[in-house]
Amino acid sequence: MSVGFRPMREGQEDAVAAMVRQLPKDLGLPVTARLTGEGLRKAKGLVHVTVAEDSGLLLGACLWLHTFSTWRGCKGMYVVDLFVMGHARGKKIGERLLQSAAREAAGQGAEFIKLEVDVSNQGGVRFYERIGFGEHPEDKLFILESEPLKALIERKWT
Repeated sequence: MSVGFRPMREGQEDAVAAMVRQLPKDLGLPVTARLTGEGLRKAKGLVHVTVAEDSGLLLGACLWLHTFSTWRGCKGMYVVDLFVMGHARGKKIGERLLQSAAREAAGQGAEFIKLEVDVSNQGGVRFYERIGFGEHPEDKLFILESEPLKALIERKWT
């Protein structure tokens, strides 16, 4: 196996989206990833995608974007998703994929990486801890979705 790592090429958006949609299935999560190739095409310039491939076959993808930390005073990398096909796991492809994406982000000024892992994904937790990631107990994730988001947007102030 001769695995290469590089930015996603135009025309691979549908294949990458299909891999991301496989992630919750592989983890047994009761959610459905809604990413489509069209969604990736629309996010061009915002979402960066680094892929792992062997002989033209995509084995994995790391979707990431730039972030900024006022506390650190610097640019960072936010990993949205990291996925390796089941048959390619256990061969350090995920770690090398993250390394390749991190090199690209660092080349663009990133000085840290931030990400989230589903609490039921203990394999993912172990993977990131093995690399050196740690939890930050002073941070708590908040998300405003759907109806509460709509209510905020439409709120009239008196």
